[in-house]
Amino acid sequence: MKKYFIFFILIYFAFTQSAHAIDVSNTGFVPGQIWYSKDTIVEGDTVKVYTAVWNNSTSPLSTKVEFYDQNVILGTRDIVVNPLELKETDISWKVTAGDHIITAKIISPSVSVSGKKQAVVVDNFTTEASHTFVPVVVQTINGQPATSTDVIKSQIDKATSSLDNILPTSITTPVSQGLNDVSTFRNDVYNKVSTSLQDTKKSLDLLNIGNTKVETPVAKTDAKVISPSKTTTGDQVSKPMAYIKLFFLSILSFLFGSSLVFYSVIILVLFFIIRFIYRKIRNR
Repeated sequence: MKKYFIFFILIYFAFTQSAHAIDVSNTGFVPGQIWYSKDTIVEGDTVKVYTAVWNNSTSPLSTKVEFYDQNVILGTRDIVVNPLELKETDISWKVTAGDHIITAKIISPSVSVSGKKQAVVVDNFTTEASHTFVPVVVQTINGQPATSTDVIKSQIDKATSSLDNILPTSITTPVSQGLNDVSTFRNDVYNKVSTSLQDTKKSLDLLNIGNTKVETPVAKTDAKVISPSKTTTGDQVSKPMAYIKLFFLSILSFLFGSSLVFYSVIILVLFFIIRFIYRKIRNR
């Protein structure tokens, strides 16, 4: 995409160039002026910040390009841009968290005329501001970036710790034991469902194999006749029932296999039960 963008900029400036020797009109930064080596910028990354300078004159352009994050200089590059050339330049930026306003400026531009440098004033000497917000990366105790699951677990642990300090042991101990019993129940059911699910899949495989076509040799010839295998009435009933069983077992495996899904369903069911009881009491 960047190549096509630069190509159209070259065409634009080629049609608007002046014929005077040191006329530097339309010289400077190109539209779109700041871009990065990565689409998603993360705290702690080292990325490259790019810009490009167009020389619309007929003489080489020498200049400094300074990159800024608001009022802080990120780096400086000395470049020479040949006549009618679009030259790319970049600096490395160690990304920090927070709001960033990235710009670049052309400093002390000059052109070479008959071997002598002559200071010039270019039109597009500063880029448009590139506004970027970089969120803080939360790290685990091991120094690795924390996932959303780690953050949620951390908050749950904090809430549990707070409850332990508020509620007496006579309450927290039965609640904790009850949660452990529920977790054990979930694991036991999941293991049984998984075993039954595998057995059902094997039964279906056997039923499917039994319904495949078999080759029956014909007497006194080398030819073989393909005849369908015999399908009993029991097979016709067992196969649909096995698929129905497989469907319900898959749902149970999904429900009991994920603690998040399991406890979410329990909370949802409790919510509807409590709401039903509340409405019944209120309507008396």
